[in-house]
Amino acid sequence: MKTELSRFLRPKSVAYIGGAQIAGPIRATKRACYDGAIWVVNPSRDEIEGVRCFKSVADLPLPPDAAVVGLSPERAITAVAELAAAGAGGAVVMSSGFAELGTDVGRERQARLKAAAGAMPLLGPNCMGMINQFSGAAAWGDDNHIERQDGPAAAIISQSGALLIGMTNVEQAFPLGYAVSLGNQSVTTMADIVDAVLEDDRIRAIGLYIEGVDDGEAFGQACRRALTKGVPVIALKGGDGAEGSKVSLSHTASMVVERDIWEAFCARFGIVEVGSPKALVETLKLLTIGGIPEGNRVSIVSYSGGLNGLAATRANKTGIALPMPTAANAEFLSGLLPETVAINNPLDLNIPFSASDGSVSMKNTAGVADALTAFGDDVCDQMVFFIDVPRPGADGLDRVWCDSLEALIAVRRKLGVPVSVAGIMPEGLPVEFRRHMHANGVAALLGYAETMEALDVGIRLAEAHRQLADATPPEPLLRGGNEPSAPAMLNEAACKRALAAFGLEVPPFEIAEPAAAAAAAGRIGFPVAVKVLSSTIAHKARVGGVALNLNDAADVQTACAAMAKRVAGADGGHVVEQVLVERMIAGSDGEMIVGVKRHPAMGLALMVGRGGSRAEEMARFETTLLPLAEGALGAMFARLGVAEHPAAAKLDKACRAVAAYAEANRDRLVTLDVNPVMLTASGGAIAADALIVLGG
Repeated sequence: MKTELSRFLRPKSVAYIGGAQIAGPIRATKRACYDGAIWVVNPSRDEIEGVRCFKSVADLPLPPDAAVVGLSPERAITAVAELAAAGAGGAVVMSSGFAELGTDVGRERQARLKAAAGAMPLLGPNCMGMINQFSGAAAWGDDNHIERQDGPAAAIISQSGALLIGMTNVEQAFPLGYAVSLGNQSVTTMADIVDAVLEDDRIRAIGLYIEGVDDGEAFGQACRRALTKGVPVIALKGGDGAEGSKVSLSHTASMVVERDIWEAFCARFGIVEVGSPKALVETLKLLTIGGIPEGNRVSIVSYSGGLNGLAATRANKTGIALPMPTAANAEFLSGLLPETVAINNPLDLNIPFSASDGSVSMKNTAGVADALTAFGDDVCDQMVFFIDVPRPGADGLDRVWCDSLEALIAVRRKLGVPVSVAGIMPEGLPVEFRRHMHANGVAALLGYAETMEALDVGIRLAEAHRQLADATPPEPLLRGGNEPSAPAMLNEAACKRALAAFGLEVPPFEIAEPAAAAAAAGRIGFPVAVKVLSSTIAHKARVGGVALNLNDAADVQTACAAMAKRVAGADGGHVVEQVLVERMIAGSDGEMIVGVKRHPAMGLALMVGRGGSRAEEMARFETTLLPLAEGALGAMFARLGVAEHPAAAKLDKACRAVAAYAEANRDRLVTLDVNPVMLTASGGAIAADALIVLGG
C-alpha cells in the first residue's frame, strides 16, 4: 500500500476530535471489536462513550494513525494543522462549508485547509470518511454497522457519503473491505485511494461512485494499474446533465464530466459502468468471489420456467451467450434427469424434492452436482442458479432448497469458472446461507435484474481487459485546464488552410469580393458553392450565407446579390465583404462531422458522428480522448456503421488530421468542428466546411 496512505487506511490508532458528533463512530469502532487504540480530543469533557478525553492533539500519547475531525469549518482547519504538525497519519474532515458551496469564501477556506494538511493525507472536507472492515476501524462521521472481513473483499470509493451509509448499514454478507467517502478531495483524491487499496492483496474488485473529476490522467492511470493487476474497476456515474451538475457541486466540488467524454474515458482505461447502487453491490460480490469470467458464455439454471424465459429475453439484449451443453453431455443429462426436464439453456431443473429410488432430486446433492457439471462442462464461462429460498421456519422450510444449492460448491470446483446462486427477489437468499456460499467460493447475489446486469458487466470487463491488455498503452491525456481566454473564430478559409496543413482534404477554393466571385468560379470549375466569409458568423446557412450547386457565372452573380440582402437582414445585419468560392464535391454518399472539444480534467476529446445540417438533431456520434489510442477510430467507425464504407480509410485520415491539429494547438484550442465531411462512393472524405475557435 502507498506509504503515505497505508498507515491511514490500516490504522493502529484512531483519534476522534469533537463533541457529540463523534460519539457515533466511537460506538461503531468499539462494537466492531477494533483492537487498536481509540483516543478522544475534547477540551471541555472528561469522556465520550466511555473513552477518556485529552485536552488537545498535543496531549495524545502518540501521533494518531487516523483522526476524525468533527468541528466547525474554521476550527477544523486549526485541528488539521495541529494533526499535521504532530505527525498524524491522516485525517477525515466531516465539515461542510468549503468549495462545494461554489463561493469565493468556500474556495478560500478549502485552500487554507489544504495548506494546513501539508503532506498529510486528508479525506474531505464534506465527507463521511473511511471504514476498514478488515480491522473494524471507523475513521467515519457517524455510527455504523461494521461487518468484519477476512478476505477476499471489495473496496468502494465514493463521492457520496450517503450511498456508503446505505450500503454498509443495509447490505449483509457483502464482502466489503474498505468503504471510503471522498468529499471535496482537497488533498487525497480518488486516484490516490485506488492506488492505495490496490496494494492490499485482499482487494479483488473496486467500485466507484463518481460525479466529477479533477485530474483525468492521474485517475485513469490508477484505473489502468488496477487493470494490469487483474482487479476490475466498476463505476456508477452521477451528475450527468445540467441539473445533475448543480446537484453534484454540493457533493464533490469537482468538475462534472459530460456523458460522452465519461464513456470515452471508461473505454480508454478499462472501466465498466453499472446502472444503480444495487447493481454496483451485486457486481462487486460476483467479481470478488468469482473473479472475471473468461468469456461471454453463461449457463443459467433455475426451478422456474417463467424466470428462464425472462432471463433468455434479457440475455438477448446484452452480451450474454447461452450455450447448449455438448452433445455427449446432453445425452448424459437426458439419462440422468426426469423426462419432464427439457435440455435447454436456461435449464428448468424440474426435479422432485426427494426420490425413493435414488434418482436425482433436490435432496440428492451429489446428483444435482453431476447434472450441473455436465450442463456447463466445456461450454460455459460462468454459471448462475436462480432461486428464492423460503424464509427459515420451525419446520425447516428452507432446508430442502438449500440442500440442492450445496451442489454449486462442487460445481465451482469441478468447472473452474465463476459460479453464482442468485435470489430472484432482493431478499431471496438467507443471510447465513449467503455467507456460507461466499466462504466456499460461490457468489450469492440478490435480485434477478441486478444479477443479470452483473453477469453482463463481468463479460464486458473481460472484453475490455482483453482489448487493453493487447494494446499499446495510450499516451498521456492532453492537458485540459480552463478554456483559453479571449476566444476568437477563424474564417472558413483560414480553418481549411490550417487543417489542410495537417492532412485534411478540402475542395479547391478561392477568396473573392462578391463582384469577382464569378471569375473565381470560372477558374475553379463549375459547379461551385459560394459562402459568406466571416470570422463572426458561426452558422452561415442560418443567415442565408450559403448558395450551392451554382452552374455558371450568371448563377454566381445572382446568388451573391441575393446573399448580400439576406445576410444584411439577419441577426442584426452583416455586410458581405468577401465570399469563399469552392468546387462542389461530386459523388456524395454520406455526411460526417469531426470535431474536438475540451474538458478541464480530461483534456481534449475527438468527436466523430453523422454530420450535415441535421447533425445536432440526429445526435449520433462517438467520442474518444486524445491522443488517439490504438484501435479507437476503428471501434468508433464500427459503431457508427461506416467501417465498411469505401471512404473509411480517408475518413480515418481526416480524423487523424483533425486530432493532429488539436494536439499541436492544445493550449489555444477552444472548439473545432469539421461539418460536413463528405464521403464519396469513390472513397473520398472531403471537408466541405470547418470552424475553429482559438483563445489567447
